[in-house]
Amino acid sequence: MIAVLAASGAARAIALIGDAWVLRILRSAFRGSTRFSDFMQELGISRAVLSQRLDLMCTQGLLERDASAGGHPRYRLSEMGLELWGVLILMWLWERQRGTGLQDHAHSPDRPRNRLVHRDCGSAIEPRYVCVHCSQAVSPFETEPVLRPSAGDAVAGLDLPSERARYRQSSRSDRENLPRLMRLYGDRWNCFMLAAAFQGARTFSDFQRALALGPAQISDRLSELQALGFLSARAYAGQRQEYRLSPDALATFSITVEMMQWGNRWLWRGQAPLTVRHNSCGHILHAVLDCPHCCKPLSRRNLLLSD
Repeated sequence: MIAVLAASGAARAIALIGDAWVLRILRSAFRGSTRFSDFMQELGISRAVLSQRLDLMCTQGLLERDASAGGHPRYRLSEMGLELWGVLILMWLWERQRGTGLQDHAHSPDRPRNRLVHRDCGSAIEPRYVCVHCSQAVSPFETEPVLRPSAGDAVAGLDLPSERARYRQSSRSDRENLPRLMRLYGDRWNCFMLAAAFQGARTFSDFQRALALGPAQISDRLSELQALGFLSARAYAGQRQEYRLSPDALATFSITVEMMQWGNRWLWRGQAPLTVRHNSCGHILHAVLDCPHCCKPLSRRNLLLSD
């Protein structure tokens, strides 16, 4: 199973953007922030943490630093960063339908915008995530991973991201105040635990074999994912526990698929070793967001998020 996880474009995407501040900066950039002071004011982030994240995001190609006008530089989304629009729209949809971002205590920048309008037809929408071949909604129950025969060579020597974070750490209190979805996708190992569950991990030993983590780390992650409502535990064979995906976790599947598609486009040289088959039509899955009113495909240019 670890080979399947390492071969996934989603794994590479999560290794790149699986940090709560990176996700917040990306969302703020999509909302129009470009200057250091803009991000500081909107996010309430410390100067040191913001500087480190912006430098790293520029190095990784998500942002471009523009100092051509003189004065303070502007940070603009690169084409690679702009192509994450689908991931952020699907996160917005999950928050609107299920997320703690709607609760009164949620930090203002973490609250999802109220309306998403499709400019082409003028409708306020909750978009669908569908297969381009059969127009059916994408679901984890009708899909399966497909590894290319030479995938073993492609992932040889690759490891999942180490537990040692590359980012300057936020305080524990900051982390605990994050919305649930941000605590999932803003933590790479929580993401990999959930991915292992989607791949069939059910028991403590399944997760250990899938991720090669120690017992303490597995126990901590299982506890957190249960507390966040993404896994539920039930006893079997005496005192042993079996862990199952909750409805809220299953609803994240489209986000992970979109991360995989983005990662396959931008983070692999040549053909990606892992794709997904849509069993409903038998094709390799190519999923897109579309409008439920006019059934036209959506793009970042024909959408408007507003309060």
